[in-house]
Parts: sequence; structure tokens; C-alpha cells
Amino acid sequence: MLKLSYLVNPVFLKIYKMKNANLPLIKILMIVMALFLMNGISAQTTIPEETTTSETETKDSNWIEEITSRVTPYGTIRIGAGFAEEGEIGISNNAPRIGLKFKHALSNDEAENFNVIGGIEFGVNLVSRDDTVEFAVDPGAGIAQVGDAVFARLGFVGVSYQDFEFTFGKQNSVYYTLGANQIDRFLAFGGAAIGVWNISDGGISGTGRANQVFILKYKNKGLTLGAQMQARNISDNSESIDTYGFGVNYTIDGFTIGAGYNKVNDGVEDPLPNQAKEGDEAFVTSASFEKDRFTVAASYAILKQHQQVGDIFYDATGIEFYARYKFSTNQRWHVAAGFNYLKPDDDENLGDFDSKFGIVEVGYNFKKASHIFVAADIDQSEDSNGDSRNQSVFGIGIRFGF
Repeated sequence: MLKLSYLVNPVFLKIYKMKNANLPLIKILMIVMALFLMNGISAQTTIPEETTTSETETKDSNWIEEITSRVTPYGTIRIGAGFAEEGEIGISNNAPRIGLKFKHALSNDEAENFNVIGGIEFGVNLVSRDDTVEFAVDPGAGIAQVGDAVFARLGFVGVSYQDFEFTFGKQNSVYYTLGANQIDRFLAFGGAAIGVWNISDGGISGTGRANQVFILKYKNKGLTLGAQMQARNISDNSESIDTYGFGVNYTIDGFTIGAGYNKVNDGVEDPLPNQAKEGDEAFVTSASFEKDRFTVAASYAILKQHQQVGDIFYDATGIEFYARYKFSTNQRWHVAAGFNYLKPDDDENLGDFDSKFGIVEVGYNFKKASHIFVAADIDQSEDSNGDSRNQSVFGIGIRFGF
């Protein structure tokens, strides 16, 4: 903008030096010149109201589009009602959650494919957790958050570049995503035999939603490789790398095979609830096949000091099996069946203790990632004396995804 004094002062001085000058006239001339200049400057800097409104709306629209192009919200409402064989009736959560994923390019050149990535996910307790009528082995929350109305399930940030991805925070382990994920298909029940959700959500040992973990993944076509390490200070045995794990997964023509391994370095002999057991080690391998209407999957796990009953940690082997057939013309209806079997090693002195149950399920897919279903958990688990350990449960439920 022009400064008024630069234009007015020279003129004023020239007039002031004139002989017989009339001061009132000089004042009038100065006022007129000042008003003229101010009006000119205002005309140059004032934007018509319609233009301002239009530009503001455009900026707001661009800002909203920019945010929504980078952030993806998601969630599932999962709840069921169950009927236990001894007459108990209960309503229970089935791991409902809401979350956001984001991805932001760090370069305008899309060919470089260099991005900041991340996500946050919250679990929601729609109703109180019912231990008798239980739809999921995974409680959804960490050891200190079970029972909270809202709690953090995941939270991580990182970068991706072409086929590589590096993230850190609380996130799904490579043991689960690469070695065991293909068996996690039932709408209710299951997930009890391969060691993913030990000590609550598997965050402490690193096999489930691992706490304070760094993960590096490489993805190319059907191959995915992963490595992780946890860094935390939760015991006197803490090290630079407190746990580590590896995973591999390969998919081709509907067939997928994967494996995962996890080892604890900072375990203690007599762990507190938020500590891992000394000698904790887990290995899992899984395979699945999908073609047209049919899906089949199986997992096998070897677990060392990883599973827990009461205050006792034990070695065990586990098997999970799943089969599904879509039987309607529109392929929205399906029937599924399978089983979980976990058996301690013979030298664990746990007698007849085991976990074994069959699962039967009928579901209807009424929307993408949304189902209504009926399912039965036919439980034959035994305690150390050979007596029945859990009740069988019949349930109905809904899973609404968005």
C-alpha cells in the first residue's frame, strides 16, 4: 500500500512556500487530496463481497477434501446374546471397535511413493463383558484396560516407501498378521489355541496387539515379510530388545501360507500381571485356500511358557481349523464349522487339562463387512481332574461394519 505522507508532504511544502498563499485554501486542498488518495487505495485493496465468499467456500471445500482424502474412518459394532447349557443367558461384546487410518504423501511425485502413515483404534464396551457367555477369547483391551468403557486398541505412526513399511507404537504383531490371521474368520468364538491372545490382548508378549513395538514389513506381489521388536521397561530383566519376532506370508491363486515366530527376552520367573514369563516363545504356521464358494483354513502352534491357567504357565501345542461354504445363489448366506484344540505337553503335570471345542455357524452377509449370525460353541474342555471346564454356548449376534 502507498503511504499517504509520501504524496501529501511534498505538495504541502510547495504550496506553503508560495507568497500570498491562503491557508484555508491549502487546508481544503490537502483534505481533498487525502480523501482522493485514500479512496484510490481502498478501491485497490477491497475485494467484492461475492468474491470473498466464493473464495472462502472454495478454501473450506479444498480443506475438507484434503483431509478426507488422507484419512479413512472405519469401525464395527459387534454384540451378541448367548444361552449357556446350564441355563444362563447373557449379552456380551464381541470386540467392537472404531478407528482412523491416515496416509499422507511426502512428495508431489507419486512415483516416489514416500508417505507418512498411521492409525488409531479404540475399543468400545457396549455392554459389560460376560465371562459365562463369551464370544471372543480376545478381550479387546490390554491387561489394565479390561472393563473400561472406551480404551485404546491400536495407535501407531510410521513411513512407507515403495514396497517397505516401517511403523512404531501399539499395533498388530507379525506373529498374528502374517502367521495366524488367515484362521481368524469365525464371527463368534475361536482363537483360543494358537497363542495370539495370551495375557489379555497379547500386548505384553508381543504375539497379539503388541505394546511399544517397532515393525518393518516388505510387500511385493503375493509375498510379505515382517520383523518386529519391543522396547519397554517392565521388568528387572529389561534389555535393549525385550522381545523380537518374524513373519512370512505368501498368497497365490487363492492359496495362502504363513508362519510367525516370537520370543521374549525380558521375562521373569514369577511375573506380575503386566510382565511376560521367562522362556516365553511361540511359533505358528497357517494355510488357507479360497475358491468360489468354498474356504478352508488351518493353523498349528508350538507354545513354550506362553499359555496360562491361573498362576501357571505351561508348554503346549495347538490346532485350529475352519471351513466355510456360501450356499445361496447370491452368496450372502454361509455355513461354517471348525474346532480349537490346545493340549499341554505331557511333562507339564496338568493332568487331563486341555481346551477343546467345536464351532458351528450360519451367517447372512447383508452389507459389506456386516453380518447377522447364529453360532454354537460345543465345548468339551477338561480340567486337570478330567471334569468339564466350560459350558457349551448357543449365540445369536450382529456384526455391522462401516
